[in-house]
Amino acid sequence: MCLYIKVVISSGERLYYTLFKKHLFKGEKEIMKNKGFSLVELIIVIAIMAILAAAIAPALIRYIDKSRRADDVAAAETLNTGAQAALANEDIYDEIQSNHGFPTTGSATAVSATAGGTFSGTGYTLLTAEMNSSAGGTAPKIKYKKNNASGWAVGFNSNGKPVVWVTGVTGGAVELQPDIDSSYK
Repeated sequence: MCLYIKVVISSGERLYYTLFKKHLFKGEKEIMKNKGFSLVELIIVIAIMAILAAAIAPALIRYIDKSRRADDVAAAETLNTGAQAALANEDIYDEIQSNHGFPTTGSATAVSATAGGTFSGTGYTLLTAEMNSSAGGTAPKIKYKKNNASGWAVGFNSNGKPVVWVTGVTGGAVELQPDIDSSYK
């Protein structure tokens, strides 16, 4: 840059040097301004991000829990549909009647399975096979673990309708079909 200034014609040298000098200093100031963020600015940004994360985390955890409960309810709906299909089969219906029949009050378990296992039930060979078939060979995995649920139970109520529970829950089984327990809503 200095070499170029010396080459300039003497009559225009002063004017050009003044313009060039202003441009040069302006460029140096811009360079000085753009060195980066100061430590204080970085700390402020990190503090703001921490506050936002603290505000968002509980909502995110609630959303994840809600989606896991919804997955379990959807799996219970699938098992309920399989049990309804099983009731349409006369042989399975007769098998239920010959074992214990439908309960006079409340609900009774016919078959059960641990999550990821196969359904089984004493005296319910045809129903067990149908439930394993409708569940795709294994019982659905339980997604919502906060209540210590470990398996599934399928039974029938006094009206002859299928009922699906999650088992292993602290305080007893929780019904998910046809009536969804309040802890899963």
